[in-house]
Amino acid sequence: MKKLIFLAVFFAACSSNNNDNAGPGAVTSGTWRVSHFSERGDDETGDFSGYSFSFSGNGSATAVRSGNSQTGTWSVNGSSTRFSIDFGAKTDANKPLGELTDDWKVISISASEIKLTDDNATSAEFLTFAKN
Repeated sequence: MKKLIFLAVFFAACSSNNNDNAGPGAVTSGTWRVSHFSERGDDETGDFSGYSFSFSGNGSATAVRSGNSQTGTWSVNGSSTRFSIDFGAKTDANKPLGELTDDWKVISISASEIKLTDDNATSAEFLTFAKN
C-alpha cells in the first residue's frame, strides 16, 4: 500500500511539471549518474565521477562507486515539485554525496534525465542525473 501511495504522489508531482511524458517508474527504473552538478557557477560534476545511483520505490537511494556503496533516502514531497535527497550531512568528511542532500526543485523529469535546482535560489545549485 505504501508503495502505491508513493507512486501516486510521485506521478502527481511529475504531472504538474515539464516531464517529457515520464511515467511514475522513470526514477526508480535503472541506474543514474550525475551528468551535471554546479554550485554558484562552479562546475563540480567531476566530484561524482564513477558513481552510479539507484532510487528504489520504497524511498531508499543507493550510491555505488568502486564497489563501495552508501545508502540514503529520496522522496517527492506531496503534489509539489520537490525532490528530496538525503545522503547525510553536508560536511567535508561526507563529500561529495553530502552535497546532494537537499530539497530540490524539479525542473524536469524524463525517462532519461532528472534536472533539479536547489529550492534556495541563493545557493545557485543545479543537479542533473542522466540514465546510465
